[in-house]
This record gives sequence, C-alpha cells and structure tokens, in this order.
Amino acid sequence: MAIARLEIFARRRQRIAAAPFSEFSIFQVRAGRKRMGDGRRQDEIPTGGFAAVAPGQLLHVENLPPDDGAYRAVCLCLPQAMLDPADLAPADASPWAALPALRALEQAFAHVEQGVSEQLPENLLRHRVAELVAAVALAGYRPPMQRDRGLGERIRLLLNTQPAREWRAEEVAGQLALSTATLRRRLAEETTSFRGILEEVRLTHGLALVQGSHKPLKQVAAECGYASPSRFAARFRERFGTLPSELRD
Repeated sequence: MAIARLEIFARRRQRIAAAPFSEFSIFQVRAGRKRMGDGRRQDEIPTGGFAAVAPGQLLHVENLPPDDGAYRAVCLCLPQAMLDPADLAPADASPWAALPALRALEQAFAHVEQGVSEQLPENLLRHRVAELVAAVALAGYRPPMQRDRGLGERIRLLLNTQPAREWRAEEVAGQLALSTATLRRRLAEETTSFRGILEEVRLTHGLALVQGSHKPLKQVAAECGYASPSRFAARFRERFGTLPSELRD
C-alpha cells in the first residue's frame, strides 16, 4: 500500500484538461502558482500554498511558473485504505479545496515526505498520514467519503496493477466471476466500456510518469501499453489537451 510522491517541474505554463485524481491528493506549490477547477469553480494556489483533492475527481489544471524561474510542486497521493473513516466528510462535501500554508500543515506534509523517502514501514507511515490528514482538517478541509464503487471502479483498480498488460475483457470478467456479456452490459449501464476504462488507466498512468519521472517518452509509452510512441502522444493529446512533450522541459 504505497504512498506516491510526485515532483512537478515546469519552465513553461502547463494546461491539462480533466486531469484524473484516483487517490486523495495533497499538493504543496513551492514556486509559481497552480489553478484548478471543474468549469464551474476555479481556485488558485500561490507559492507556499496547498491544495487537497478527493479521489475520483476530474479537474482542469494549470501550472504557472514565476517570472524568474520554474514552477515546482510536490504531490502526495494517499491510498484510501490509509484514511480513517472518522476523518472523512459526508459524500456530498466539497471535492477539493485550496488551503493556507499553516505551519502545522507544512510540518505534517514534510513528515510524510520524509517517511516516504526513508521507506518507513507501513505502520509508521499510517501515523504520519493521520497527522497530515488532521493538519488538512485544521486548515479547513476533510475529503468526502467515497460512494460504493461500481463495476467500472473495480475494473479500474485491477487494471491499475499492470497498465501495460494486454488485458482482455474475458479475462477480467473471469476474475470478477462474471460472464463477458454481463460485464459489458453492466459497464454500459455505467455509461462506460472495458476499452474506455483500459485507455483511461493507461493515459492516467502516462500522465503521472510524464510529470513525475525523467523516463524517456518512448519508455513511458511502452510502460503504458503503447507500442507506438506517436500513438501514445496522439491519444494523450486527445485526452488531456496537450502533448506529453509539452509537459517536459
């Protein structure tokens, strides 16, 4: 049960359409500004500020460098299983929030970062996550409790374990003790499809690798299940409104 830590660095303004957040994500902007919104509301997070996003959100994101340097931010992605239900708000609570740079929040964030870097045992990391969640609540935000997961979300979690694998609907249906026809019908009722979920999983994984690693884009494409880097780039642009190379310096 790993906590992901992503470093985001940009010398040019980045715009990402409908960026997915699959886990409770907490950002600290260390240089520049971040804007995030859903078309109805937009928040701006200045240098030193924080943002918290509940799992399951699709937000438009802009990363804006300062006039004299590069945009820098760190994101911690906290697995749902590490959250205490007592710390969650009702399911209809705000899906995200911009937070002030409280000293307690800065310290708790750094505490989790240090624990991830040192690869502390999970039981110790849980204590640090609890401290961070408490500091986020002190700053004025509690993530909403997730509603019951549908079939699509269960499939998404399974595919996330190996995004590059050549998954087949028949195989996944068997693992979930369903017939292939039932799987397809129930996904249609959720207005999605197996191929759509698979591509969403792969492109979301690609976005994390493009922003949070220095791997060559050819390797990123392969790790996301695309034999052709150009095909990956084209699908990436269709999904996020920008090319992978435009998120790299």
